[in-house]
Amino acid sequence: MWHVRLLNTPFNPKVVYDGHPTLFTIKLYHGGEFTKYPDVRYIDGTVNYVDMVDIDEFSVHELDAIMKGFRYGFPPVIYYHFLVPGGDFHFGLRPLGNDQDVANFSQYASEHKVMKVYTECNVRVSGLSILSM
Repeated sequence: MWHVRLLNTPFNPKVVYDGHPTLFTIKLYHGGEFTKYPDVRYIDGTVNYVDMVDIDEFSVHELDAIMKGFRYGFPPVIYYHFLVPGGDFHFGLRPLGNDQDVANFSQYASEHKVMKVYTECNVRVSGLSILSM
C-alpha cells in the first residue's frame, strides 16, 4: 500500500524497489498552477512524495484517494498530468485522466522509479494543451 513520505526522510528508490519491478514513487506537485505558454512552469504549489505505489493497482481513482489525504475537496475537480522522464513542459507533459493514460504512464513508471505528477484543481478547462498518446 502506498504512503506519503514524511518530509526530509531519506529514501533511495533504487535500493528499496530492487526486486520489486511494479513499485514506484510519485513526486506529486499539488496546490499550484501552470503558467501560460511560452514560459510554462508550475508555481505556488507543494511537493510531496508518495512511495510504494504499485503500477498493477494504480489508477486515476488511486490518485483521487491520494489527493483526499491532502484534504482536497470532495468530489475533487482535479486534472492530473505526468511529465515524461527527461521531457519538459512543452513536449513532455501528458494527461493522466483515464485508463489509456494510465497505461501510457505505466510504461515509464516501471523503468523510472520516480514519476512526476502535476495537478490542477478546480479549473474548468486545463490551462495547457496536453498531448494525448
